[in-house]
Amino acid sequence: MRRHVLSRRQLSLLPLSGLVCPSAARASAWPVRPLRAVIPWPPGGQVDKYGRPLAEALAQALGQPVVVENRGGAGGIIGTEYVSRAPADGYTLLLNNNIGFIGNAAANPSALRFDPIRDFAPIGIFHESAGVFLAHPSLGITTFEEFLAAVRASRQAVPYASSGGGAAGTLASYALQRKYGLDLLEVVYQGGGPRLTALLSGEVKFAMFDISLVREYVAAGQMRPFLSVGRRRQQVWPEIPSFGDIGLTDFDYGNWQALLVPAGVSEPIQAKLREALDRARRSPLFERASDDGEIIFETGEAASERIRRSYEERLRLPAPPA
Repeated sequence: MRRHVLSRRQLSLLPLSGLVCPSAARASAWPVRPLRAVIPWPPGGQVDKYGRPLAEALAQALGQPVVVENRGGAGGIIGTEYVSRAPADGYTLLLNNNIGFIGNAAANPSALRFDPIRDFAPIGIFHESAGVFLAHPSLGITTFEEFLAAVRASRQAVPYASSGGGAAGTLASYALQRKYGLDLLEVVYQGGGPRLTALLSGEVKFAMFDISLVREYVAAGQMRPFLSVGRRRQQVWPEIPSFGDIGLTDFDYGNWQALLVPAGVSEPIQAKLREALDRARRSPLFERASDDGEIIFETGEAASERIRRSYEERLRLPAPPA
């Protein structure tokens, strides 16, 4: 039997058309098994409302199940850190909002074991909605002016529901406290579901929520909207003033939702996920869950730049009031 030996130079001159890079082959076959979408909040909150129908629509687009896993705690930080340490193979996704992804991360960056900018690749920002402050009926107010008067007349600090120091509602409450010198008591809960229960029961007197979570309760008279946190008035209750109306425009206190993967996921897999996300956001499954906000599609550099800019703006915000 003759033994064939090629030099390195001779090998380099062979045609490569029949050779396939292993990583490219894996990307072309991906996905070959179910994916996992981590929501770093307890069930029943805002990210759940949008994340679960989006995961179902992603499953249709990708041809593989997308299993949702709630990993709540520490204002979204625990689940976010978990995904940052997952294998960069495209099978572990993060469904998060600006509260859990950059808000609470920026609140205490020295304590983090992940970097929200360096350790993740954004597939896309797919939804944006307005946050609104609402009061329990026991506070006895219907307007923002009445809210200010009621808080100032209270003999003790007025309690409000928070999801932690980086949550949009908490930051917006801090901003009101600084601007108007209000005596408020922050009560921290582990997510939107527990906060909603606390406001409905009267355990707290006010809180900020995404409009989509509270319309039915407002219609039933169980809570009363009095201020939106966007730079412009929102369309559902246009009669209530916005943060722009009262001069609070230093930060975007609204809510966006994003799909992210650990940094290191290959670009071919990211491209497949972007295509699937584009299909999923236009699916009736997702559109039905998104009628109270704006379905958007910011990907690639545009999404990365928005996240980076929001993170830097958050880092510049003043410390919480004493």
